[in-house]
Amino acid sequence: MLRRRITRTNRTCLGLGLVAAGLSIATATAQETQPQTPKSDDLSDGYLRVVEESGGLITLEVAARTFEPIDGVGPKISLVGVSHIGEAELYTSLQELLNKHEVVLYESVMPTGGDGPKGSDDKLRHASTEKAMQFVAEAIARHHTVNGRYPTSKAELLKFARSKDPRLEDWLAKAAIDAWGKTLTYTSPEDQQTFSLVSLGADGKEGGEGSDADIKLDQTSLPEADEMQGEEVNLQESLAKALGLEYQLVSIDYGQENWRCSDMTIDQLERALKEEGSDFALLEGALAGTSWQGKLAGAALKIIQWLDDWADGAISDMIKIVLIDLFADETVIEQGLKQLGQGFEEVIVRQRNQVVIDELLKMRESEPEVKSIAVFYGAAHMLDMQERLYSQLGYKAVSQEWITAIQVDLSKSVLPPSQVRIMRRSFKQQLKRQFGQSSTGDDK
Repeated sequence: MLRRRITRTNRTCLGLGLVAAGLSIATATAQETQPQTPKSDDLSDGYLRVVEESGGLITLEVAARTFEPIDGVGPKISLVGVSHIGEAELYTSLQELLNKHEVVLYESVMPTGGDGPKGSDDKLRHASTEKAMQFVAEAIARHHTVNGRYPTSKAELLKFARSKDPRLEDWLAKAAIDAWGKTLTYTSPEDQQTFSLVSLGADGKEGGEGSDADIKLDQTSLPEADEMQGEEVNLQESLAKALGLEYQLVSIDYGQENWRCSDMTIDQLERALKEEGSDFALLEGALAGTSWQGKLAGAALKIIQWLDDWADGAISDMIKIVLIDLFADETVIEQGLKQLGQGFEEVIVRQRNQVVIDELLKMRESEPEVKSIAVFYGAAHMLDMQERLYSQLGYKAVSQEWITAIQVDLSKSVLPPSQVRIMRRSFKQQLKRQFGQSSTGDDK
């Protein structure tokens, strides 16, 4: 039985997004207890910071930083950090910035086969093509679940995929070409209740044995119907809605031709985590809403929305402030990473970053005409990515800009300032008892 790679990819991206959001905001080092505006000319600090003004404005900001090759040979590279939920203005500003670049390399763990079948010999190419075809077949099955019929053509399938998620269209287009460079054959009879997906193997001819053998999938190769029904619970999008914020994957246009996914596949990620002694399955289920903890969190978010409507926005303001204080405390994030298991940060941050660096190195050799590249990743990745630009590509930082990610204006909130102070002091005391000395300042 095939695994549900499309929805599983969404769950994986969600899980990584929530973890990256916490890691990202943890790089903010500004003290929360005194109003201040951090310097904006330091190109070695983190990619998120907290700015608190005397008028009651508390802001989480994200950085976009530009780099140039020290020897003058190669494209300009911008590391554009992002928090995965934020104000609508955040994504408008980021979109405008990204649109100025010739190529955008973005973060998104891909389904197996989403980067296209490949292999160093025919045996590996055959196995890779079969996995990619499984991904395509499950997209075909999803079309049937939604529309009550299979698509009439590959073009209809790609259109359907784009309507659900622009990233899927690109991944399916790559997966629909086998490892020998030949387009898969897709057919569906007039009633559109069956389908056939075929690769002719290494020889490109019908029949054959071994690596020359045809690879065929049809509706009998798919999971049971009940496994293909229903929508995944997206806690990150639900959290954004509950707080009156936007969700990155909804607000950013990933469907542009010059945008390229530069990340691991699900199988590569799981294999790397296993090699490091970590297991992603528990984290994936909890964050995606498929575990009982995730479902409980989803129900809690609905209650938060109801309470917030009743309290004129006071609940969401409180939660935003708590989130800013929470994620600004590096002690909490460090402890959280330890609980996720050995090697988690090595894979989720460093190894995925190296995928991007490898692609940048390849582009410098094979696409010298490209003069500007943006790397669009969660801000948790960016300091390590920056060090890799220095050490492996020979780049230097030349400029940066700060963009508002999340903002709370207490002068417009129904929350009394005294209540906010008590809440924040109590929260920091709880963090101190739980994790030791807080990095967000004293508890006064």
